[in-house]
Amino acid sequence: MKNAIPGGYNHDQVWTVTNGIFPSNCYLCATEVPGECFIVDPGLDPSPIEAALAELALVPRAILCTHGHFDHIGSAAYFCERYACPVYLHANDLKTLRSSNFLLMAFKVPARVVIPNITQLAGERAEIAVGGGCVRFHATPGHTPGSCVIEYGPSLFTGDTLYSRGVGLSRLPGENSKQLRQSILALWNQFPDDMMVWPGHGESSELGAIKSGNEPLIRFLHSETIALSSS
Repeated sequence: MKNAIPGGYNHDQVWTVTNGIFPSNCYLCATEVPGECFIVDPGLDPSPIEAALAELALVPRAILCTHGHFDHIGSAAYFCERYACPVYLHANDLKTLRSSNFLLMAFKVPARVVIPNITQLAGERAEIAVGGGCVRFHATPGHTPGSCVIEYGPSLFTGDTLYSRGVGLSRLPGENSKQLRQSILALWNQFPDDMMVWPGHGESSELGAIKSGNEPLIRFLHSETIALSSS
């Protein structure tokens, strides 16, 4: 676990926990209630997340999932049962969630996912109250049909929709590269450049730095612009 609070972003406290079985970023985000947090994208292995909660003396009150892939929701059922907290996921990703164990077998990963009870979100935007604050889910289909980015204060948890480096293309069922382009371009105008992006894999970065410095992403977005102008 590492404390991942960048300079100037002390409104929220965010800690990154990297899962071991299938590497992905899980985030613990402190709420306005002392000693409480919410979990974003709990991966397959609950052990490092549980250890981080104990070290920080935090109790989770909600589990927020950017999408339904096993490496982002794998231990959600564990924390849901242990702490009696709801699991939020966009309704359009229920099929993705239910395919978790099939994908694990296809990847030959020796793990299985218990499918949690889901509090379903719908539409292009949904708001939930956690710890005296407001969390907003913004639908960003493309990586999966129900992918979302999660806004909380100056933080944006982007799952596999937006990385600081590279592009979240996986060639898995349900992926749509055209939708992914549209979703990412919509984020450009929706959030300020100093918004801190916490992706599902890799390092965090400010949105403005991603716009100017993520060359594979720039090429990916520009390829659509070329296709549209020549059609």
